[in-house]
Amino acid sequence: MSRRPRTSRAAPRRGFALLDVVIAGVILAIGLTTLFSLTAKSLDMQRDGEVRVKAAAMLDDLLSLVLLEGPADFPQLHSVAGRGEAPYEEFEFRVRIDDPGEGEPYRVTATVTHETGREYSCETLIAAKLGEEPDPIRNPEEPIDREARYEEIFGF
Repeated sequence: MSRRPRTSRAAPRRGFALLDVVIAGVILAIGLTTLFSLTAKSLDMQRDGEVRVKAAAMLDDLLSLVLLEGPADFPQLHSVAGRGEAPYEEFEFRVRIDDPGEGEPYRVTATVTHETGREYSCETLIAAKLGEEPDPIRNPEEPIDREARYEEIFGF
């Protein structure tokens, strides 16, 4: 009885281990590629979200200013189109005010355009300011003691 050398069995095992390493490397490469693409996509979505938040804030500012000044007086007091000021430098704006007639609210459309070309718009109805009186001074009848209210609510 002669025995065969054991070296012939060891060779296939080393080849099998090398195949495991190659497969693990391929799986790792696929996972890293997916991770990097998801990271890039999430950064793009974050930038888009920041632009949308700024656009919404600028629209809110514009419509609040129209409401404050009154739709009839706004075009005489402020520009109805132009470039935004800080922090809205990358936007241009337009405000369109349509007067439907006496007794009806004004249709106000504010549009902001980002420098990438994306446009955001909001339309609302705003009633005309009535009377000739200046804006009333809105002070509370008695001063509010915020510290006392805080202590009352939270017990500090």
